[in-house]
Amino acid sequence: MIKRELFAIMAGVAMAAMLGVSAVAAERSDVFTVSIPVDATAASASLARDVARLQGEHQAYSQLLDRITLARDRARLPAASDADLNDLIQGFEVANERRSTVRYLANYTFHFRADVVEQKLRAADIPFAVTMSKPLVVLAVLETASGPVLWADPNPWRQAWAGATLPSALVPLMAPLGDIEDVAAINAQAADGGDGARLEALSANYAGADVLVTRATVKQAGDTKEIDVTSTRFVPDNPGAEQTWVATYTGNPGESDPDFLARAVAGTVDQVEDAWKQANIINYHQTGSLIASVPISDLKAWLAIRDRLGAVPSIQQTDLLSLDKQRALVALHYVGDATQLKLALAQRNLDLSGSDPAWVLQRRSASPPPAANGASPPAAGTPPAATGASPPAAMPPAAPTPEKPAQ
Repeated sequence: MIKRELFAIMAGVAMAAMLGVSAVAAERSDVFTVSIPVDATAASASLARDVARLQGEHQAYSQLLDRITLARDRARLPAASDADLNDLIQGFEVANERRSTVRYLANYTFHFRADVVEQKLRAADIPFAVTMSKPLVVLAVLETASGPVLWADPNPWRQAWAGATLPSALVPLMAPLGDIEDVAAINAQAADGGDGARLEALSANYAGADVLVTRATVKQAGDTKEIDVTSTRFVPDNPGAEQTWVATYTGNPGESDPDFLARAVAGTVDQVEDAWKQANIINYHQTGSLIASVPISDLKAWLAIRDRLGAVPSIQQTDLLSLDKQRALVALHYVGDATQLKLALAQRNLDLSGSDPAWVLQRRSASPPPAANGASPPAAGTPPAATGASPPAAMPPAAPTPEKPAQ
């Protein structure tokens, strides 16, 4: 219970940064803020510090571009000289400094100027996205001959996700706690089948996050081991908005099972990230405006919605046209298209519906989780996850399949 409460507090802080009063500054700074560990050796500690900071600036710039651009454009990303970095970086913070007479180690956090970075990418004709997604809770389901496995051990697919160092990206991914509340919310069969009610119950445990169900099937093709991975992003309060990705990963000679699974995890993360960026790349030459009616109950409700609007990067300006006790009338001026605007608003739990001239903008209210007496029970033999760390599990024996060329 204490673990759950601590996680709820952490999730609340993260969501507050995205949705709260300071959301306008918070989101922009989060997207354009990169933390880097540095370690350098030179003739003196002061020289080592200067070398480490400069190396950290270049690494942070590279990580930032990886975060907001597509994988296909990596080879043509604009380089930055030392002088360029002076203009690109607004400031930095240092923590955990350690030094000897010739070595310097620290953790640097660099804050980049969003407008300068975006201008540099537009000049190089590189598309980019800066809209943050809702967090995704990852349910790693292992498909076995006896059925799907989620919480039970062994599940090396779940352990691979739990042990992965997930990137600080536009789509925040997190492994579930796997505690009694999670086990009660959803079992392996419900996750495998995309049970909307059960997924919504799991989402409620994580402040309304979206859910990524990633299913792995281990196969044997001759002497080669393969993993088929099918991953689906579910939006619990928006049935029909699912996205699915499929990939097959082939083991390399001498590659250990943990390394093989880690590579499949990294590939899945890349699929999810690139799909999000593709959907949110903004054409800054395309602009639009609309007028929306916003149902409200009081001034506080309007201020909360106004702050959420301010956290949407594609909204360039919001004009309040009128305000009374029942509604506000607002004009939204945005870049990109209306579909992208709707998606960006949904990440702030705002729903834009209708069409010209009768748009309606309102907060999404999360549906309550299913009643306890209607809950799907955990699968037989599916215990709650242990509170202590469990040893790495080996992959189960692969089911033989007809031979085919390695992919």
